[in-house]
Amino acid sequence: MTVHQTQTETFDWLSDLRPAHLAAASWDNGDYLKPTVMHVVYKPEGPFAIACGAGLLAAHVRNFRFTPERIKRLGQTTDAQGRSVFRESFLNFLQRLRLRLDILAASEGTVLLPEEPLLIVKGPLAHIQLLESAFRLLIWNSTHWATLAAAARWDAGNLREEETPPLPPVGHFPDAWRARALFIGGASAQQLQEDLRGEALPDNPPDATLILNHPGGAPLVQIRRVYRDSIALGDIWLTAEQESKASVSRSEASFGNKRDGQTHTLRFTRFRNLYQPIVVKGTPVVSNQQLGYLRQRTLQYLTALKNIGPEVYPYGWMQ
Repeated sequence: MTVHQTQTETFDWLSDLRPAHLAAASWDNGDYLKPTVMHVVYKPEGPFAIACGAGLLAAHVRNFRFTPERIKRLGQTTDAQGRSVFRESFLNFLQRLRLRLDILAASEGTVLLPEEPLLIVKGPLAHIQLLESAFRLLIWNSTHWATLAAAARWDAGNLREEETPPLPPVGHFPDAWRARALFIGGASAQQLQEDLRGEALPDNPPDATLILNHPGGAPLVQIRRVYRDSIALGDIWLTAEQESKASVSRSEASFGNKRDGQTHTLRFTRFRNLYQPIVVKGTPVVSNQQLGYLRQRTLQYLTALKNIGPEVYPYGWMQ
């Protein structure tokens, strides 16, 4: 199957009932509104990952509703004994549901280091659980394909582009999502016509959704990429308390480098926050960006990382 297969119907999100089962369990034990911070993490085989899929996720959230037809389908789901799987009270909760999540994401095409999350999600537990399949299919999978495409360019030493291939097809189904990710990751025209490396995605990515905590117990809420002029110096991981105390005028920071376990101090002239809101209180706020722009962002980030050296670029928790 090629990535350019066409399909007229949109993806059936109820083909995977795992998110509904997770949320139903939270409903049953009373934790469904528990305030939660969750991360979506991709663990690359190489020295970097390419963030991808945030635009797809924002569009999905914009249209996220449990319509009467979907509620009816869930209500008709039965177990081996013919009993309804979902309680009526839970289905009523879904029918009234309006997402109240805050989602921060690294911009598509951004180079991330191993262990750095793709998303930071804050909100009621059941709201997060109901998006589990979207996090996996739109974010984790997109990042996987974009990273493979970028890694092929990286290994070939070809980070300059003379001619950009035609834009991939647009659609609400997995082959279109994959073509989009391959394009953003820098795949060639030939790669866009073929399966890249014949890779198959795991049905359930390991550790795709987890809580990434500081050794002191608080979750990661932001990463600051610090620069001296235009040169990136390192990535500093922050908890909410650290972020609130880290002045925007600060020009020096100490952190525990995950590469060697030692404390390092960086002096910089500016920084930027890697994670920006794409959903605020359930409302998407990200603007659509041209795929060609996202592709060039990937190539520019890869060029910068190549000049620095991925094996020495430091990152870790602020001290």
